[in-house]
Amino acid sequence: MKKSVILLTLLFITMLSFAQTSNETIQLKKRRGNIVNAATNEVIPNSELKKMLDEDSYYDYIRGKRQRIGSIPLWGSTAACAAVSASCFIISHNSINDCNANHNHNHEFEEGAFCNNGALAYWLIGGFFAVGTVIYAVPSTILTISSCRNINNAVDSYNKKTTDMTLGIGATNNGIGLTLKF
Repeated sequence: MKKSVILLTLLFITMLSFAQTSNETIQLKKRRGNIVNAATNEVIPNSELKKMLDEDSYYDYIRGKRQRIGSIPLWGSTAACAAVSASCFIISHNSINDCNANHNHNHEFEEGAFCNNGALAYWLIGGFFAVGTVIYAVPSTILTISSCRNINNAVDSYNKKTTDMTLGIGATNNGIGLTLKF
């Protein structure tokens, strides 16, 4: 009797120890617009992501990537408009200072009106490009925020799915035993 209890105990322990095959799950995170393995920081290619993510999550990821790529030229235009605007304001300021210096040193200087009109032109051009900066910055910001949100949604849905685990008794590849489903 003692031998049969020990034999059954060993058989039961053996079934429990081989009940779940080791499927390594990974955690994902977003880094610079890409989805990477959280443990190794390696970028996961799109072909692998298509297998790993469900359809909605993969669609969110692709939409986020497209929005990120679409925001890049808008950010470039924003920076260009800001640079031109700042340059025009600096030139206008220097032009006004030069006109004032010429008026102070040369009392017979008659082109003061021209100097002020030139400065006004630079102020108007600078103002025009300042408005352009705002016009480009708004959609750039919206696209960037939406891109981050979509990629984060894909990562969060995958990570949530992999952390939902259930423990039960059922059929496995090696027989009947405890199963851990995630």
